Amino acid sequence: MIETGWRRWGAILGTIILVAQLMPARLEAQQPQAEHQAQSEDIHFSTGTGFPNIFAPYETPMVPQPRMTNTELIRTLLRDGKLQLSVDDAIALALQNNLDIAVQRYNIAFAQTDLLRAQAGGATRGVSGAFQSAAEFRGAIGGGISSSGGSGNISAGGSSGSGGAFSFGGSGCCDPYAQFSFGWNEDVTPLGISLLQGVNTLTQHTAGYSWYLGDGLLTGTSIGFGFYGERQTSNSLNVLFNPLVASEMFVGIVQPLLNGFGYRVNARFIRIAHQQMKIADSVFRQQVITSLTTVLTAYWNLVSARDSVNVAQNALDLSQKTLTDLEEELKLGVVAQFDVVRARSEVASRKQDLVVAQTTQDDQQQILKAAITKDLTKEIEAAEVVPTDPLPEPKPDDLPTMEEALRIGMQNRPEIEQADLNLRIQEVNVQVTHNELLPNLNAFGTYAPSGLSGVGIVPGIVSGGAGNVLSQTFRNQFPNYSIGATLTVPIRNREGQADAARTLLEERQLRVQLQQKKNQVTQDIHTAVVDATQAKAQMEAARAATELAQETLDGEQQKFKLGESTLFQIIQDQRDLSTAKANEVKARSAYVTALVKYQQATATTLEKNHVVLANAKDGETSRVPNIPGSPSERGLGN
Repeated sequence: MIETGWRRWGAILGTIILVAQLMPARLEAQQPQAEHQAQSEDIHFSTGTGFPNIFAPYETPMVPQPRMTNTELIRTLLRDGKLQLSVDDAIALALQNNLDIAVQRYNIAFAQTDLLRAQAGGATRGVSGAFQSAAEFRGAIGGGISSSGGSGNISAGGSSGSGGAFSFGGSGCCDPYAQFSFGWNEDVTPLGISLLQGVNTLTQHTAGYSWYLGDGLLTGTSIGFGFYGERQTSNSLNVLFNPLVASEMFVGIVQPLLNGFGYRVNARFIRIAHQQMKIADSVFRQQVITSLTTVLTAYWNLVSARDSVNVAQNALDLSQKTLTDLEEELKLGVVAQFDVVRARSEVASRKQDLVVAQTTQDDQQQILKAAITKDLTKEIEAAEVVPTDPLPEPKPDDLPTMEEALRIGMQNRPEIEQADLNLRIQEVNVQVTHNELLPNLNAFGTYAPSGLSGVGIVPGIVSGGAGNVLSQTFRNQFPNYSIGATLTVPIRNREGQADAARTLLEERQLRVQLQQKKNQVTQDIHTAVVDATQAKAQMEAARAATELAQETLDGEQQKFKLGESTLFQIIQDQRDLSTAKANEVKARSAYVTALVKYQQATATTLEKNHVVLANAKDGETSRVPNIPGSPSERGLGN
């Protein structure tokens, strides 16, 4: 009696402990990754844990449709057919409406789904910019972390073994799962002899059910809890119960001790997914820098084009005034007809220059509109873009020293960051493939009590039903305990060696690529600094040339009034002044564009333009539109 009581209470205690562990197992196993908990909060694609809404895990997650209309800010800035833009306005519109940025936002969402999938025990699918080792998938792609279920007399959970120690097949990490089954069977079997069953043909009707609950931990541990029951009738004359009621329960645990042991190995895809989240952020930052560089370049090119139109218009007005004066003097007989013809030719050339400048301005407007809108509506298409910021004047601190520029670039460039993160991913793969070289040594323990009852047809056999069977099972009346270990040793292990060698080769390749990225960044920064320095020198020279051309024209006009110069010389000096002014505009534009390229080369575009990456991710900005009568503070989002 004492022994039976201890066994009963031991069985109950073991069952309570198992059920208590099944639910929090996955969360407890992830505690070592506390540094990534903040990132895990970004997951928005899981529909729930199943309680209290048990159907939530089987519903399609909510993914909003993309918004293909322009944000409110562009309508605020569009007045009377003109789109008045400051640099800050153009940047804000790009963050809200630029389609290249919008496309790249989905890469962040892909990384979030990969993390969610990895937390469930699946393999990551990969994101743009992230390296995926071929050795991550030994078998089918997306295999993840799993344990194959066995087969045996417990059909739900999968136990194996007979006549000795046995273990269940194991459960995959990391989401727990349940399995239920019910079946009915009729079996008519002819017998060669009637001694055993007392009949020539054995007929049996069996109704059975089973259920199984299993989970796997990130330590590699598998836990399973299953139950099986059946009711059977038979025409056999040599059975103790007819109908017969039987049940069996099992609680099992399997722990790898070599291959597949430990958090670092089993959390492989979770660790990779966290690095992919960082890579997705870095790739997004790179896209924002690229898009803003395009927008800033287009904005300053448009400012330059408008200045070029003004220069061409002034040159035309000046040549037209000269022509008018000559035509009046021709009437008085002061100048020859040839001088008037030459002046008319100059007016025609200046008109041609104006047309070229105007069409260039229109082209730059379209480039800028395409970069800051989602939908190029007819209203926006017809609107004139009016930049409100002039070309900035150069400052002494526009460019740091070459050494400082290289330091800033190496620290900020997203390409180097991505290459370094890919190396970290590959280090995870190297650790895992090294573990996979080890033999499979699994320790297991199984507890499987059973019960048997029914309608007794033999004198002295006590009849019973399902209640008796369950009582026998849970009171541990007929216990079955198993502990043991299984060892599987690959004789040559060529597949494991090949995968381990491949991951090491890939790791070496990534290190070479990292150095390649650093060399490219060095070259980019060096070129950007040299281009900006040359552009500044050319701008200063162009400004001096404009001043000299203006002085030359003024002096020549005074000489012409005194009769000491010719009309040809006046027209030539006017042409030189127009050319000098156009060159100065181009030089100033080239310098500003070179600064924009330098910011891109050092990845300081966001910092220099006060852009917060979090706002870019959400497609939102909080700013004041640069138009008269605008509200003091307005949040304009996507």
